[in-house]
Amino acid sequence: METLPPINHIFIDFENVHEVDLSLVGEKLVDLTLLLGPNHKKLDAELVEKMLQHANSVHLVRLTEPGSNALDFALAYYVGHAAALDPSGFFQIISGDKGYDPLIAHLRRNHVKACRHPDFESLKNRLNPPTATPAIVATSTLKAKPEPKPTAPTTPSSASTSLEAHATHSLERLRNPKNRPAKRTTLVRHIRTLAGNKINEAEAFAVIETLRSAGHITITEKGAVTYNV
Repeated sequence: METLPPINHIFIDFENVHEVDLSLVGEKLVDLTLLLGPNHKKLDAELVEKMLQHANSVHLVRLTEPGSNALDFALAYYVGHAAALDPSGFFQIISGDKGYDPLIAHLRRNHVKACRHPDFESLKNRLNPPTATPAIVATSTLKAKPEPKPTAPTTPSSASTSLEAHATHSLERLRNPKNRPAKRTTLVRHIRTLAGNKINEAEAFAVIETLRSAGHITITEKGAVTYNV
């Protein structure tokens, strides 16, 4: 039976990169996610037409709530979610923002093949697999590890612990109403503390997004947090 090549998961920070080249879609196995901030209310008609032509492999995510680095944190969440679903894939972030580099370094340490490109031109010749350069691309092959079974709340000890495991651990700790942070900024620090400071702010926000998507927490536009745990 023929084995399909790995998928290139491309995530575009549209706040940073406005030139989108969809010619790559269809040429290789590509799953592309375009992330827009709440102030992006219009897209070029030609871009929309091309997106509709590849509706099965192009996804549009538009944030509705503003916030400092909100799109960066959301992109980190979607990368982590995709990596959990497809550990053999290649994960490409299109952005000139070097703030993503610590996240990429963390993914590489956990054998997730990821890199960042400042634009589509630099991506074109580095699809599936990316060129192995020490500063950007992971070269090791992922060995899937089973997630730990939920037990009494203990801090995940391994740097390779998945964000889903951190979310489960955080949820268990947040069931205790004592010392629940009331603001998003303090919740990010709290999540990092619960993880033993083994995750960065972007990953902590990804954990928060997981809890929010599951309906366990609600965050207002002003950053106030309410709990349904």
